[in-house]
Amino acid sequence: MFKNFREELKEEWKNTTEDLEKKVFKVWQLEYKGHIIRIVNAMTEEVLYINNEVIDKKSRDNMFKHVYPFVKLKGEITEANGTISKVKVKIGGLLCLNIVVKVNGTTLLNEKHQISIK
Repeated sequence: MFKNFREELKEEWKNTTEDLEKKVFKVWQLEYKGHIIRIVNAMTEEVLYINNEVIDKKSRDNMFKHVYPFVKLKGEITEANGTISKVKVKIGGLLCLNIVVKVNGTTLLNEKHQISIK
């Protein structure tokens, strides 16, 4: 009796986790002065790409390591004339997925997405 209950519970947990991973996975892509900034959010990692190169990445072993629900990613864009622009990303949340992308202090993106499992 308990073995069946445990198996059902495991299967339900697996389904819930897969649903949550699908809801949380999101990709944003922005253009800044001819450069492509892409941010990928997944259940166990966040990645900042600039011009298809990984610039910063935060990873966790599992989804329960969200002690602090926000992650900060940082990078730089070097222009042809040598000017350096600083890219900052703050992403995360508990019941909402919030993202703010700034370059040199100017906000390029500020979005909020509800996360719901049904």
